[in-house]
Amino acid sequence: MNLTHLRAFHLVALHGSYTAAAQAAGVSQPTLSEHVKALQQEHGTLLLRRSAGGMEPTGAGTALLEATLRLFGAERDAEQLLSRGAGPVRGLLRFGADAPVHAVPALRRLRESHPDIQISLHGGNSAFIRGAVAEGSMDVGIVADPAATDLLSVRALTTQDLVAVVPHDSPLAKRKSLRIEELHGMPLVIRERGSVTRSSIQAALERWQVVPSQLTEASGREAVEAAVLAGLGTGLVGDAEFSHDPRLALVDFAVALEPLDEYVIHRTDRQGEAVIAAALAALMAQPEATRS
Repeated sequence: MNLTHLRAFHLVALHGSYTAAAQAAGVSQPTLSEHVKALQQEHGTLLLRRSAGGMEPTGAGTALLEATLRLFGAERDAEQLLSRGAGPVRGLLRFGADAPVHAVPALRRLRESHPDIQISLHGGNSAFIRGAVAEGSMDVGIVADPAATDLLSVRALTTQDLVAVVPHDSPLAKRKSLRIEELHGMPLVIRERGSVTRSSIQAALERWQVVPSQLTEASGREAVEAAVLAGLGTGLVGDAEFSHDPRLALVDFAVALEPLDEYVIHRTDRQGEAVIAAALAALMAQPEATRS
């Protein structure tokens, strides 16, 4: 078996496209395509098929990906063992966070202590980040819904409260707090489906029997704040996600809603990798989230 062809399949299956895989590998897209084609022809098996979201493994490809994850994971472990004590930690950290604000302080500390580690920061909701870490296209993630499995290691990181975000000239901005019942019949802006913040907000609205006049979905914290500024309603977010934009104001709830917990996740079989170990050390040194 040609390991170059096998690695090409592995990269495309992980990244979901020939373009992204070629960028990660530093080779041309046609080269990867030819390697995967040769592997499939050699064994007479279709391993990847095109879908609406890009390239996805077939049944045979999924089984092969499980094997290549072990194979190239062992190769990575061997490289780490051989490089220990040989100098500074080097490599690429692919980091995912449901709200990048939770990651930035730790990544700053990581950069200061390990300047030779390259950092690639990605956003997305908890389900997306968890899936990416599980499949190996991200190394470490911060999520609000850990859903621990044998494949993923989970550590508690921070806790944050749900708060309201309003324009700075809104009558609510002059209040120190409000009752969630006061939002009944008002337009609201909340996170997209699949977000744990969204699930927590919906649970609170149902518990307090709050029915908004209109509901706007926004993908990500920045989109929620943009929608609030556009006059689409009162935004509901985690307090640590508030950007402190001077055009906006944060208002607490008089009766605190169920808090949101944030967790650090990584694959259990990658615990000993130097880059991941350095990232975890920087994250766990992070002080408990505070309000400013």
